[in-house]
Amino acid sequence: MTPRSLTPLLLALVSPVGCQCADRDLVELSSDASSGSPDKSSSDSRGTSDDSSGDPFDVSRWIGRYHYETVFLPFGERGDPHGSYSLANFEILPNSRATLFYQECWYDEPIVITYTWTPVTEEWIELHPGPGEESLRYMGAEDLETLRVRLIEPCRELRFEVDGREDGWSPFHPGASCWVDKCTTPGIIQVDYCEGEEPEDPCP
Repeated sequence: MTPRSLTPLLLALVSPVGCQCADRDLVELSSDASSGSPDKSSSDSRGTSDDSSGDPFDVSRWIGRYHYETVFLPFGERGDPHGSYSLANFEILPNSRATLFYQECWYDEPIVITYTWTPVTEEWIELHPGPGEESLRYMGAEDLETLRVRLIEPCRELRFEVDGREDGWSPFHPGASCWVDKCTTPGIIQVDYCEGEEPEDPCP
């Protein structure tokens, strides 16, 4: 992976910071988009249980920020992703909220989608439209019937299941990502970890 020197970027849950990218586009991750006053049933994760067994659901395995990696270009490298000119970050919060930030090369601003989530099993959560959302959305798709997320150990990889079909082409991995090169040369991109987001113990 190529060396990285990104201007300090992002998101603390308490004090969000913008991501200063190579072309000065802003991609911000924070809990603001999903902020609010959740009811008591969703504000305390200790009371959450999965629907299959009634056992307590271990929220800590899920909480955090994740980035999308295209399978056509190694993460952190500059090159042609063969049609997948995207940056996406997904954040799961402990108050049963989640947020997806999605941007293509030609977008001036990212698409921001808010969700609420409920546990299904230890390996699955289900997403529902969040505050301000008129329908269930994922990336560029709208009016979905179901949207679920699977957690794959030991590397905490996330896979989305859209209307019953798992999207194997769009894995998400721990740590938020930022533009390094947003198509300054047509057809060429580079996406890498935002400042301070690279996992301390990378998964082999």
